[in-house]
Amino acid sequence: MSDPVLPRLGRYAPSPRALAGVGVAAACAVMLFPSAIVPRGASDGTSPWSSGTSVASLDRGAAVAERLMRQAEAMILAAKIEAGIVTDPAAGIDYSGLIGSELTPLVTTLGNLEAKRTATNPSWAAVLTRQLSAAGIGRGDLIAASFSGSFPGLNLAVMAASRALDADLAAVSSVTASTWGANQPGFTWPEIESRLVASRLLPRASIAVTTGGDGDRALDLSPEGQELALTIRDRVARRLGVPILHPASFEDAVRQRLSAYRRAANGRPIALYVNVGGATASLGQSTAVLRLRSGFISPGPFDRSEDRGVMARFAEQGVKVLTLLNIRDLALRWGIPLNGPTS
Repeated sequence: MSDPVLPRLGRYAPSPRALAGVGVAAACAVMLFPSAIVPRGASDGTSPWSSGTSVASLDRGAAVAERLMRQAEAMILAAKIEAGIVTDPAAGIDYSGLIGSELTPLVTTLGNLEAKRTATNPSWAAVLTRQLSAAGIGRGDLIAASFSGSFPGLNLAVMAASRALDADLAAVSSVTASTWGANQPGFTWPEIESRLVASRLLPRASIAVTTGGDGDRALDLSPEGQELALTIRDRVARRLGVPILHPASFEDAVRQRLSAYRRAANGRPIALYVNVGGATASLGQSTAVLRLRSGFISPGPFDRSEDRGVMARFAEQGVKVLTLLNIRDLALRWGIPLNGPTS
């Protein structure tokens, strides 16, 4: 992006009926529910029922996760309304609080609006609770994750599902985002997370914050955009109490992320790596990742090039991988309605 991008932060007034509806929903949200502890499922990825997890307990966990995501969305939406920031008119009314603008100085790549809206559906939290349980994730397991700003809804769904399963989550979070993602200053993904943590709705997931974008250094932004991303990165990292990552190259970005996960694990095994969005350091720079279908990836090498990212390196170490990127395909496979909530 060679020239500065003029932000289109929509400061327009939605219809009184819509605004009243979302305002009431946000005001009525109860901020904290106790989390359900779901027993661990089968470790070989088979149905969790085979290892003794009851249908009722998993149903309760899925319901808790979905409820947590609804509460979080209501809180973020209320904060956006209070700040006078709403979605671009082109995107319509956003009932989730998680749809950003089409273009801001923090936008790195193009994104699909339908995918962004679909990713805000709280059903993702319930479905991911079931999917993670079926993959053997349960109480006390450690999940490593890469959270870009492109799909804040899925970041939130992973956080809620991990909470419901009583699993531990260690994420490297990026400031920048694609179009319609968490690209509005004050509501980038790490800033959204810091609001959730401050409210005590969800525990902190991030173990480090990076600008994201090209080279994990926002090299694809204008100079003004880079300065803004760095400012937000440093400020929110202090707020969350986590280190910043500022790699010198792609290889260094991969190395720093892996080191951050190792420090967070402190000798514990990592049970699953979750990639949300398209962070280059996570996906890698080779074409091998393009041959992968979104969803669970069996452990084992799928990219032997020097340009492989964190996802490939975890897979070759025998760690299960879940990538959440092709949202439409996943939604159709997992039974989630397209285009997000409408009220």
